Amino acid sequence: MGLFNSTMLDVIIGLIFVYLLLSILCTAANEWVATLTRRRGELLRKGIHQLLENQKIIGEENNDGFLRAFYRHPLITSIMHDKNHPAYIAPRVFAAVVTDLLTAAKPGSIEFNDLEVGAKGLPDGQVKKSVLAIVQRSDQKLEAAQAAIEGWFNDSMDRVTGWYKRRTQIWTLIIALALTVVANADTVQIVRRLWQDPVLRAAVVEEAKVRAQKPPPTLSVEYKDEDDPTNPTVTRNKGNTLSGKERELVGQLLGWHGPFLTNLGWTTLVGWPLTVLALSMGAPFWFDLLNKFMNVRFAGKSPDEKPK
Repeated sequence: MGLFNSTMLDVIIGLIFVYLLLSILCTAANEWVATLTRRRGELLRKGIHQLLENQKIIGEENNDGFLRAFYRHPLITSIMHDKNHPAYIAPRVFAAVVTDLLTAAKPGSIEFNDLEVGAKGLPDGQVKKSVLAIVQRSDQKLEAAQAAIEGWFNDSMDRVTGWYKRRTQIWTLIIALALTVVANADTVQIVRRLWQDPVLRAAVVEEAKVRAQKPPPTLSVEYKDEDDPTNPTVTRNKGNTLSGKERELVGQLLGWHGPFLTNLGWTTLVGWPLTVLALSMGAPFWFDLLNKFMNVRFAGKSPDEKPK
C-alpha cells in the first residue's frame, strides 16, 4: 500500500483532527471567558494608567490628577457604560482628550504654541515629560503634534496587546486542562483506539478530509457600535463550528467508560499532559498541519486545491 495509505499516517491524521476540534472548543471557551471577565477593558485601563499616572494638575493635590481628569472628560464618559471601562478607545479620541486637557485654559481653536505652553504649565510629572518630548519634535505643527500623541498611544496599545496575548495563553492552558479532564482526552488512548478500530479510523480520516476543505478557524473582534465600545462584536467563520458528524466521532474517541478509577492508569499521566500541550498550540496550527498531512495522504494534492 505504501506510505500514502499506511495505517500510521491515518492515525496521525486522526490525532491531528481531534486536536483541531478540541482546540476550536478551547478558543470558543476562551473568548467566552474574555467577555465575561471584560479582559480587554481591564487591560486597556492598565495601559492608560501607565501612560497618564503620576501626573498632578494645577488645582489638585492628587498625584493622578491628570488621569482622573482624563476619565472625567465628556469624550470618555460618553463611552463608559454602567461604569464599565471601554474595551477600545480610538487613538484620535485619546489624542483629542489629552490635547483638550493641556489647552483647557484657551477655549476655542488652538495652535501648536497653545499645546506646548499647556504642557510646560503642568507640574513636573510623567505626562509633562512625555508630551514635551513628543511635541518638541513636531516641527511646530499642531497636526503633527496630535499625530505624535496618537502614535504614543498606539505604542502603548502594542504593549497592551502583548499583555492580552499572555493572559489568553494562560487561560488557554487552564481551559485545555479542564476540557482534557472532563472529556478524558487521553492522547495515548486516542491513538490506541484509532490503531485498533479500522472502521472508526477510516471514518475519522474521511471527516478530516471534509474539515480540511473548510476555511481555517478564525476569530475577529470589531467595535461596530462606537457609542458602546464596552461590547465588542466577535465574528466567527464557518471553520469555528463543529458539525454533528465531528461531534459524534469525537464522542467515540473520548469520554469516560465504566467506573472512574478504571479509566486512570499510566497512560493518563502521559496522555493528558500531551493533550493539554497540543491544545495550547491553537486551532490555526493544527488546521495547517492537517492540510499538510492530507496533502501527503492524497498523493501531493491538497483536498481544497483546484486544478490550474
